[in-house]
Amino acid sequence: MEEKLKKAFSKATLNPPEFLAQDVWSSIVLYDRRINRLKLWVFSLIGLSSFLGLIQVSKILLNDFAHSGFYEYISLAFSSGGAIINYWRDFLSSLAESLPVISITLSLGLVFIFLLSLKYAMRAFIINNRLSLSF
Repeated sequence: MEEKLKKAFSKATLNPPEFLAQDVWSSIVLYDRRINRLKLWVFSLIGLSSFLGLIQVSKILLNDFAHSGFYEYISLAFSSGGAIINYWRDFLSSLAESLPVISITLSLGLVFIFLLSLKYAMRAFIINNRLSLSF
């Protein structure tokens, strides 16, 4: 059985066309370029939308800081230093309670999403340019 297979394979001659390797390589490069272009657009849109959301959230954050009384507690630290030294635990707890935690968390989350999408968009941009130079 093995000898029949050896004879069959030795008689078979497969000569692929000369341009086959170049065609396969160019289709791989085109596919990678298309995927990287899609990644670039998706991450750019995510970055743009998170930046626009960050503008709105920063307005909300500033408004929450103004209504929370945080600035009054901070100004108390600069106006009467002796009272702060005696009651520093109460002062720090009042500062912590007056912080708008939800607005701060939302704005930091949007900053993180913006920076992460910017990183991946730049990576896709660099790879896309590298692929266009290699073709």
